[in-house]
Amino acid sequence: MSRSLDAARSFLEQLEELGGREGAVLAGEFSDIQARSAAWKADGVRSTEAGSRPGNTKKNRYKDVLPYDQTRVILSLLQEGHGDYINGNFIRGADGSQAYIATQGPLPHTLLDFWRLVWEFGVKVILMACRETENGRKRCERYWAQEQEPLHIGLFCISLTEEQWLNEDMILRTLQVTFQKESRSVHQLQYMSWPDRGVPSSADHILAMVEEAHRLQRSGPGPLCVHCSAGCGRTGVLCTVDYVRQLLLTQMIPPNFSLFKVVLEMRKQRPSIVQTEEQYRFLYHTVAQMFRSALQNASPHYQNLQENFVPLYDDALSLRTYQGLLAIPRPPGEVLRSISVPGAPALTMTDTYAVVQKRGAPAGAGPGALARSAEEVPIYSQVTPRAQRPGAHTEDARGTLPGCVSADQSPAASGAYEDVTNGAQTNGLGFNLRIGKPKGPRDPPAEWTRV
Repeated sequence: MSRSLDAARSFLEQLEELGGREGAVLAGEFSDIQARSAAWKADGVRSTEAGSRPGNTKKNRYKDVLPYDQTRVILSLLQEGHGDYINGNFIRGADGSQAYIATQGPLPHTLLDFWRLVWEFGVKVILMACRETENGRKRCERYWAQEQEPLHIGLFCISLTEEQWLNEDMILRTLQVTFQKESRSVHQLQYMSWPDRGVPSSADHILAMVEEAHRLQRSGPGPLCVHCSAGCGRTGVLCTVDYVRQLLLTQMIPPNFSLFKVVLEMRKQRPSIVQTEEQYRFLYHTVAQMFRSALQNASPHYQNLQENFVPLYDDALSLRTYQGLLAIPRPPGEVLRSISVPGAPALTMTDTYAVVQKRGAPAGAGPGALARSAEEVPIYSQVTPRAQRPGAHTEDARGTLPGCVSADQSPAASGAYEDVTNGAQTNGLGFNLRIGKPKGPRDPPAEWTRV
């Protein structure tokens, strides 16, 4: 197992060790994150001067969520009457590049700025984690076209190529964006059931969302544009989940991996990333689910078989299979001609035979001798095909099982047996049996039915 997966396993073990203390521990971590974030602003480590300028304040959806100057997105595709400001920040990815643009949901008068951002930085995929209206309040202006209704914003023309529900929570829209006679395809993934300042009911569709985003991105250049209403809480969860996913895929999870440090680092790039304690706890469990899935997928196939299924043997019947055979009901006196265990995987075994031993009481033995001999000599033993016996060519390297009697060592003469092939089955374990010839027109000896 790689060191990255070892780190993932260690993270899961530490989370499990918290037990009943998990809520208090994570609450303490989140309080620490909030305190450090406040100290950065108070000490001037992070400034928000651009967002506070008179000409830009009207472009902020919320007065208390302003982009940090150190990482803010600066627009250069200037048009008359439009400056370089938008309420958005770059966030570094696992490889150190500007992998994400975390921004607020557009306002009616910032729609042009939003599409300037998408066009200038080559955005191919937009992740939207809110609805247009939530709890009766406008949370985001619609910046995409509807069917048969192209949207014109400045010199941009946006048309809807396709819209489909990927699951009960997520819509995928494919948009065709045209600017100055150049057209590009932009994909938008909208998560429809994520409450403001809350968390989804399950992590499954969040993980599916980031997976789909990278399928659409196809490893091309350009950052993911991620937004909700303020571009902080839900946006931060998505950015963090995707960041950790990239660490996992590139096997870059450090031995001392800390989700606390990851969120803290993202907060240095965008204010209020992962906005609530509830979102922080949800993030922990989403990452844990991702790690469990990765560890399960990394397990070798044979280990899964050993853990979840009856072991499969190439060279003999297992004890469990043997006991199962004894439990199969058969009419009295019926000769067992072939063995097939219902439900077992089909195997081809062309070099192993099960032999029914002939048991006879020693000369001069009393009435109880047969019963004693049946307990002492195994009912089944293993033999190799005649083609593999000494004299034909080298014996099979697997030999015979410990404790089993080879057919060549059996006291019965070789002429007393015949191969039974017409009764062999190919859909079970597929053993061919060798059954002794009756010595005349009579029923087989009673001991043959003891199996």
